[in-house]
Amino acid sequence: MTSTLADPAPWFAIRPLADGVYVLSEPGHVNSFLVLGDERALLFDTGMGIGSILREVRTITDLPLLVVNSHHHFDHRGGNAELAPHAIDIAVHPVGADAHGEAPAEWRTEYEKLARRTVERFGEFARLDYETFFTLTEAQTLRPIPDLSGWRIPAIRPTRTLADGELLDLGGRVLRVLHTPGHSPDGLCLWDETTGSLLAGDTLLAAAFWAHFPESDIAVFAGTTARLADLPTRQVLVAHNLRCVLPGSFPAQAAEAFAAVRDGRTRPVPYADPFGNPLLRHDFDGFAIFAPEVS
Repeated sequence: MTSTLADPAPWFAIRPLADGVYVLSEPGHVNSFLVLGDERALLFDTGMGIGSILREVRTITDLPLLVVNSHHHFDHRGGNAELAPHAIDIAVHPVGADAHGEAPAEWRTEYEKLARRTVERFGEFARLDYETFFTLTEAQTLRPIPDLSGWRIPAIRPTRTLADGELLDLGGRVLRVLHTPGHSPDGLCLWDETTGSLLAGDTLLAAAFWAHFPESDIAVFAGTTARLADLPTRQVLVAHNLRCVLPGSFPAQAAEAFAAVRDGRTRPVPYADPFGNPLLRHDFDGFAIFAPEVS
């Protein structure tokens, strides 16, 4: 299956990171990561399904491809339908294996409204940056939203489940699966011990942690981030926002922040997420935690 949309030019911003890892970014939306071994490649998350991620992968490598979804949320598996006929497997944590249904039209409509509003507001910042600050790169420029009338995220059944601690051998490179619930019960990270790289999905983020969903759990999130803080991480590769690479010190910062929220050591303020859902916002140095309202 190919993409259902005429691809914008360019939709993806692709750049190599260290050690045979590429970020396939849909700036302002999702960052997916392609990891190359000697015998296989692994794609961690498949993005929105708006542009052809298969085509972008094949400009980098012809290796057999394993797809791993960090969790079942629509914006991390939008390319699964396109990739399914070409992948060795689409692998997920078993807790989320039955949650890969089709994205409802209501969700797609709300996301499109949010995306168009975000791009419009970003234009104001980009103009100021062009005149004054010079912080943005091409890879950090939000893409205009194309015609999304044909956009769908179909239901695609995963073909493999992954257990905590399982090793994925790509040939000359091994990634360890880590079950990292908190944002969602089926959250996964991948740990490359050789390079010290942690592929984090939505478990670690560069701006706001979304921990206010009904399926999220602050106490579980605190335990997960404490576990990740014990790893000798050199870099964290995250799935959202314009900074896709965070320093190895970040898991410890996140762990302390979640412990503070869990233990009531913060002063949150009433807030709402971009979709308008009410929450409590806990601010830290350079990031925030969105937590549910106290009932």
